[in-house]
Amino acid sequence: MKNTGHGFSLLAEQEVPVSREQFDELVGRPEAMGRWFGVTFHWPTCLETPLEVGAALEFTPSGGVLPCEFIMIVADRVPGESLLLRTTKGTVDVTAEFTWRSVDGGVLVRLRNEVRMRGALWWRCPLTRALVRRAVTRGLECMREDVLGRAGTAAARETRLGARHEVTHRPGGSPRTQPVASCTGVPRLRRPQSA
Repeated sequence: MKNTGHGFSLLAEQEVPVSREQFDELVGRPEAMGRWFGVTFHWPTCLETPLEVGAALEFTPSGGVLPCEFIMIVADRVPGESLLLRTTKGTVDVTAEFTWRSVDGGVLVRLRNEVRMRGALWWRCPLTRALVRRAVTRGLECMREDVLGRAGTAAARETRLGARHEVTHRPGGSPRTQPVASCTGVPRLRRPQSA
């Protein structure tokens, strides 16, 4: 983490045991990101639709310093490599960039956040920094658990169907990628109620 004027920059990484294409499919859907980061999206109404450049995500973060709605747009997307999100509405300016590359046993995911406090809110920077660090750390751990759970479910389904290949996934993953905390209790994504 590095301070930058009235804001800060944070870089975090996590290994997940999937291919680049599989991770691209997951990170490109709001439903998965909502599960990982405990975010309730108000828009889009179809959370399974893949994100494309220009798509907007409206949400209210849980446990924020100032609870208010945020709007993030997909500023850039390179399939199989990166996803860049930027806020257009909210109490802070945030740029979040996911990048991923192949490593032994999966992909190494990097999440870089640039956060800048707006106007007179600069004095809340230390608290915001602590909240963002916790949210990013927990979100990446939940991401990994979610991916492992999906891989375990797929392996169980293949076994029931009599697949003739060896499953290389182990529930604990490799020693260097063990999650350091559980993400149980993370709020499930809620769909908006229709009137």
